[in-house]
Amino acid sequence: MLKTQWILTCVPLYTILGLILGASISAGIFVFHVAVVPLIFKYSKTFRRSLIFANFVQWPLSIDFNDPSSSGIDGARNFYLEYQSKTNSCPVRLGIWHILPKTTYERMKGSFEGDDDEQLNELMDEELTNSKTPVILYCHGNSNSRAAWHRIQLYKFFQQMDFHTIAFDYRGYGDSTNLNPSEGGVVEDSLIVYDWLVTTLDKSEAKPPIYVWGHSLGIKFNICFCYHAFVSDVHLSRATSLPVLVLHAKDDVIVPYVVGHKLYKSILESRRAGDAAVTLHAYDSKLNLGHKWICTAPDLPRVVRNFVETHR
Repeated sequence: MLKTQWILTCVPLYTILGLILGASISAGIFVFHVAVVPLIFKYSKTFRRSLIFANFVQWPLSIDFNDPSSSGIDGARNFYLEYQSKTNSCPVRLGIWHILPKTTYERMKGSFEGDDDEQLNELMDEELTNSKTPVILYCHGNSNSRAAWHRIQLYKFFQQMDFHTIAFDYRGYGDSTNLNPSEGGVVEDSLIVYDWLVTTLDKSEAKPPIYVWGHSLGIKFNICFCYHAFVSDVHLSRATSLPVLVLHAKDDVIVPYVVGHKLYKSILESRRAGDAAVTLHAYDSKLNLGHKWICTAPDLPRVVRNFVETHR
């Protein structure tokens, strides 16, 4: 399926290149792409890692991570978690944004007008600890950072839903420690942020629920021609007490719909009577949501609200 889709994508591309560059040059590029690149991918771990994580792609440039409002997010703070990585045997610093729910931000808006960052952090720590609304831990996909435009739109959706949002960059992304990411590294980073969040919420008498929202690489799909070690289906099949909602657009050309459906079926087959529910919500191709824009789906508020209220 992936190889077929790759060919269907490449044929129009090389037709255009042929018209622009000439047939001989385009043919050479095509042979390199089809014959050489797969071999490099198969035998070069460094090349595979670069393509899978794509952290060399950083856009937009010159991001002021300390000021989330400059990226279009109001009611947010920036902070860092530092720890000693067992994966790389070195200190790691992770850049994190905490974005307030809409109603909370409207109540606290005046607190963002001053220059006292320490006081603002204390107030937001308190709001998170005593939250009466769900908390979303967002694990982003490959390339760019937590400030990427499509991720900003998702944060705004969470904010409108009145959720707290915790968005962070793995090592090698954004302003987090500049290390080459690996499966062990990004999983370690994710667990550090999750542990911090759980510890923070443990201080509350009425602990709000935590929902982990993963996108693309953030849900650790086992794709990339069987050379990618992320095996979400295996991990989620073991966590039978966790409810799972799979959202997938049928016109996604980056992670084809068949992959999401396979993940759903694999998890579903692992569940028995009394285990937590697994739900697949597919989006028709005519909606043009592709790989990044499910956050704009008209029915997404209803779908997410139903899932949250059912599994609260």
